[in-house]
Amino acid sequence: MTTTTSIATHYEQFLQLLTRDTADIRNAADGRDPVSARYGERVDPSGGSQPIVMTRDEWILNQIDLTLALGRLLTEDDVVVSAVPYELSFIGAEVDRVIEMVGASVISVGTSGTICPMPRLLGLIEQYEVTALVCAPSFAAELAGLAVSLGKRPADSTIRTIVCVGEACSTERLDRIGAAWAAKTSTLYGTPTTPTVAVACEYGALHLCDHRLRAEVRGGSRGELLLDGSPTGEVVELWPADRRCDCGSASRVLVPLGSTASAVRGPDGLVSALDVERSVFGHRRLAPHFACAVRDGTFHVTCAVADPRAVDEDAMRRAIRSSIGDALGVEAEVTVVGVKDWSTATS
Repeated sequence: MTTTTSIATHYEQFLQLLTRDTADIRNAADGRDPVSARYGERVDPSGGSQPIVMTRDEWILNQIDLTLALGRLLTEDDVVVSAVPYELSFIGAEVDRVIEMVGASVISVGTSGTICPMPRLLGLIEQYEVTALVCAPSFAAELAGLAVSLGKRPADSTIRTIVCVGEACSTERLDRIGAAWAAKTSTLYGTPTTPTVAVACEYGALHLCDHRLRAEVRGGSRGELLLDGSPTGEVVELWPADRRCDCGSASRVLVPLGSTASAVRGPDGLVSALDVERSVFGHRRLAPHFACAVRDGTFHVTCAVADPRAVDEDAMRRAIRSSIGDALGVEAEVTVVGVKDWSTATS
C-alpha cells in the first residue's frame, strides 16, 4: 500500500469532526442543526418510498470502515470506475469519497445510463486504462456481455479489480464474474440506511462492523437482519460468535441472502434468492448473468448462456429447474436466454 499517509490525514480530520462539540458546530452554522448530514429514500416491502436520514457521525463512521476495506484493494495507481446509484442513495457518494481518500483516481458514472450508457463506459475504460470497477454484480456481468457482443474480450481489458456492491452475490457467481474479466473480485455489504454493514477480509468473507453496529437475526442465525433493533428488509446468515473465519478476525461473518421479498418458506426453512443462485451456478456453460424474483410463492429465474448454439436451452432449463427443486424443495420457473437477449428478457 502507498496510501497510509493520505488515509491517516483524513482520519485526523474525521476524529476532529467526531469530537467537536455539537453546540459549537450549531452556532457556527447560524443555528442550523448539523446532526442530520444525509437525506435519502429507501423502498419498503410494499414498494413505497420511505425517507431516511443519516447523522454526521454515522456518515463518518461508515466512511472509516469502507476506507479500511477499500484500502486493502486499491492503491494510488488505480483508476476506478464508480458505477453506483447516486439518486437518493447513500452508497454512491460514500464510495466516491472513499476512493479519493485511498488516493486512487475516480470516474463517477452512476447507473442511470443517460449520460454514460454502457457502450460509452467501455470506451472510457479503454481510454483511461481503468484498473478497478465498483458496481453491482449484475452491472459487471452485463458490461462483460456487451463487450463480447461488440467483439471485445473483457479479460484483455486493464480492469484487474472488481468490487461488487448493492446486491447479494454467491461465491459461485462472483467467480464467474471474475473469470469473465480476468479480475480479482470482492464484495461489500450495506443496507439503504447503513451503507457499510460488513466488509471483506483477505479470504473473501464479509465481516460485520460490530464495533459500531448491533446486529441480530430474526428467527435465529438465518432470517431478517435487525440493526440496532430495526428491521432492514434484508435476509442474512450470521455466524455464531464462537465460529471464527480463517482470517482470525473476532468480527462475526455475515452472509447476505437478498431481500425478504425474494425469499420463501421451504420444507427445511427459509429459502432465499441466493440459495437459488448457488444451485443455478452449479451448472456449467452459464454466463454470470442472473435475475430472480418471487411471484405467488414461486421463484422466477432468468439466466443466460454465452453461445445458445452450443447448448440445448430446453434441456438446460429442465435441468436447472430440477436441481432447484431437489436441492431446496421449492418451485421455480426458469428462463434461459442468450447473453445478447439478456436486456430484452429482463426488462
